[in-house]
This record gives sequence, structure tokens and C-alpha cells, in this order.
Amino acid sequence: MNNADYNLYKIFIYLYEQKSISKVARLLYISQPAISYNLKELEKQLGYTLFYRNARGIKPTLEAKALYSYISKAFNIIRNGEEHVKNLNNPNIGCIKIGTPSHIGTFFLSSFIINFRKMYPGVKFELISKSTADMIEMLETREINLMIDTMPLMSNNKTIKRIALSKLQNCFVYNKLMFPKWNISKINDLTQYPLILPNSTAPIRIKLDEFMETQNIKLSPVFESWTTEMMLEMVKKGMGIGYFIKNVIEIQDDKDNFEVITFDNSLPSDDVCAVYIEEFVPAATKKFVDFLITNR
Repeated sequence: MNNADYNLYKIFIYLYEQKSISKVARLLYISQPAISYNLKELEKQLGYTLFYRNARGIKPTLEAKALYSYISKAFNIIRNGEEHVKNLNNPNIGCIKIGTPSHIGTFFLSSFIINFRKMYPGVKFELISKSTADMIEMLETREINLMIDTMPLMSNNKTIKRIALSKLQNCFVYNKLMFPKWNISKINDLTQYPLILPNSTAPIRIKLDEFMETQNIKLSPVFESWTTEMMLEMVKKGMGIGYFIKNVIEIQDDKDNFEVITFDNSLPSDDVCAVYIEEFVPAATKKFVDFLITNR
């Protein structure tokens, strides 16, 4: 086992993220020669080169990329642990890092954040939008404090806590300016049209596929996407019928151009939940979760 200490790895993390020795020297208040010396010491202990110099600064090697994928997770836990201890009992300081799909952040979460900051102006927010699987991993590695997403969440981690905040209705829609004569009255009619659906592993899609299975219907989309924004763009350009949370359509500036399809059978709804690991929640995040629960 190598004897490289915490400070060597800390310098490595900063070098990898900043791609510049001079920037890291300023950030850590260490001289550039000291940064270079520590880097060489770490390379000596590990037995391989971590960075190449170029005109723009430094470039990580393949070995550095592999090392960073492991070390960065440990450092995120340490950084967030330090912040957690500092802000343990103060709900008015700190940064609440939330993982949430961008469309949920827009129509659901934004007003909560604005109203919460009126009460606690010292709190900052950082929103990260990635796939549900990526955000669960970020929650487990302490890169985010909280997730706001729809169910189901595919995780076996029993320490993750879920609290339902709101039930949202879903709908199929198309651009009626592009297709004014489409006449769809039964769910089974959807199989005759081009469909624009969320990615097959997205929570909203999983529930839709499960529902369609009960109707003995298999949907075959012509376009799938992780992002609601991309799906909306395709519907607006007349590619086909899209599947969305209804609130997403209602906040569009051109919402009158969308035709919402209604059926006798109710489409599955989605539960928006706050998801977090309770033992690692700083005071500000806990206060925000309480605020969401109280005002849901």
C-alpha cells in the first residue's frame, strides 16, 4: 500500500480539476515549486506519470483519469463531511446541493427555493440535472445533499429515505398546428402513431410501460431521450406524440399549440419525492426538506 498522504492527493484533485499549477497554487496558498514537488512525490510513490504539460497548462494522463475516478469520491465525502460539521446546527448558512431533472426544477422546485431563501437568505442552492441513476450515486457519495425526483428509484440502499411531496398527472400531447386532423380516442390508437418517449430506464417511462402492459399494449417509440427539453423540441417540430408530466406543458409559452389527448383510462401519475440520507443531512438541507413537507 502506498504511503501518499492526504495532502498529496488533495493537490492531485485540485490539479486534475483546475488543469493549472498556478491556479492551484493560488487556491491552496502554496508556492508553485511546492505544488510541482508534491506532484512529483506522488508520481514517484505511485510509479507513473499523472500529468503532461502543454501550452494551456497540464493535461491528465489515462492513469490520472483512472485515479481521479476513485479518489474524487473519497474527497467529496470528506469535503461534505467538513461542511456538514461546520453547518450542523445552523440552518441559515451553507449550500444545499440538489439533484433534480431540469423540468421538475423549473415547474416544481423553483418557487420553493425562492420562498425558502426569503426566510433563510444566507443559504445558497446548487442544482444538478443528471440521470436518476447518476444522481443516486451522487447522493451516496455525498456529492449532493438531496434529490427531488419521481418514483420509482432503482436503489437497494436501505439508508435512503423517500418522502412524497406531490402527485403529478401525465399526458400524451402533439402539436395541433402540425397535425390538426389527428383523432385519437383510445390508448391502443397510440400504436399507430410516431411516439416520443422518455428513456426506457427513466422513472416516468417505467411506470408508463408497466401500465401499458396491463392494457396488453407495447409502445415502440421513434425517439427516446433523457431530457424533457429535447422531447418538447421534437413534438414542437412535428415529429410525433410526446409523453410528459402535464405541468410541463402548462408552463410552456406556446402551450395553446399543444393538443392534450384524453382517454377513458387514466394514465399513471407520478409521485415527486424528496430523497436523502438522513444521517448526512446538514441543518440547512433538513430545514429545506421540512419546508417542502409543510408546504406540499
